[in-house]
Amino acid sequence: MNSASANVETVRPLRELEAEITELCGHLNAAQHRWLVLIAEFDRRNGWSDGATQSCAHWLNWQCGIDLGAAREKVRVAHAITKLPRISQAMAHGQLSYSKVRALTRITGPNTEPYLLDIALHGTAAHVEKLVRQFRQVGEAAALSREARQQATRKLTYFYGEDGSLILKGRLPAEIGAQLVKALDAVLEANTGDSDDERPSWGARRADALGQIAESFLKHGLEVLAPAERQQIIVHVDEQTLLDGGRNGAAPGLRCQHRTYS
Repeated sequence: MNSASANVETVRPLRELEAEITELCGHLNAAQHRWLVLIAEFDRRNGWSDGATQSCAHWLNWQCGIDLGAAREKVRVAHAITKLPRISQAMAHGQLSYSKVRALTRITGPNTEPYLLDIALHGTAAHVEKLVRQFRQVGEAAALSREARQQATRKLTYFYGEDGSLILKGRLPAEIGAQLVKALDAVLEANTGDSDDERPSWGARRADALGQIAESFLKHGLEVLAPAERQQIIVHVDEQTLLDGGRNGAAPGLRCQHRTYS
C-alpha cells in the first residue's frame, strides 16, 4: 500500500468532524458556565482579598492572564447569571455560548428572560448582539419619552375647601417629586422629639413638614436654594499609560487636579 492510499483511508468524514466540533463546543460552554459560577462564589466570599489585590477582576488578570477589561466583564456576567436561572441552565447544558450570555445579561430581567432566551437559542451571536443594541435603544428612547411626558404634564393646583382649608393637587416629574419627598422626610426626621402618644398621623405630619418648608423659604429666600460647592477631579493620562492598561500600578504618566467651584 502506497502513502497516497494510506492518506485517503485515514481521512475522517466531514460529518464526523462537524459532530465532534459542535459537541466539544457544548462542553466548552458548559465548562465556561462552571467557571463563571466559581468566579461568582469566589468574589462573594472575597477570596481574592489579600490586602493588595484590588478586586476579583484584578485577581483574574494576575492569576489567569485575562485582560483587565475582559476580566471585569467576566465578573459582571458571573454575578448576572446567578439571577437568570433559565439562561444559566442553558449555558450549563452547553446550549449558549459565553458571547451570547454576555450580551443577554446586559438587558435581561426576570420578565424578559424566557423571550430573550428563546431568541438566543435559535439565533447567532450576531443576532443576539443586534437585539441587545435595539433593546437598549428602545429603552433609552422610552426613558427620554417618559421624562418628556412628565415634564409636559407637570402642574400644581390648589383651591379652598368649604371649611377654608387649602387643598393642593399636584403632578410632578419624578426627579422633582423625589426632591420634595426627600425634603419632607428631612423635616420629619428633624421633628422626632414627640412621643408616639403625642405624634399626629403621618398625613398630618407631612402637612406640617410642608408648612415648615414654606416658612423656611419665606424667611431665608432664594439663598437656601443656592447649590452647594461641587467637586471636580481632572485626571490627566498620557498615551503610553493607556496603552499599558495600568498593568504596572500607578504609572508616572498619571496626574490629578482637584478643583472646587460653586
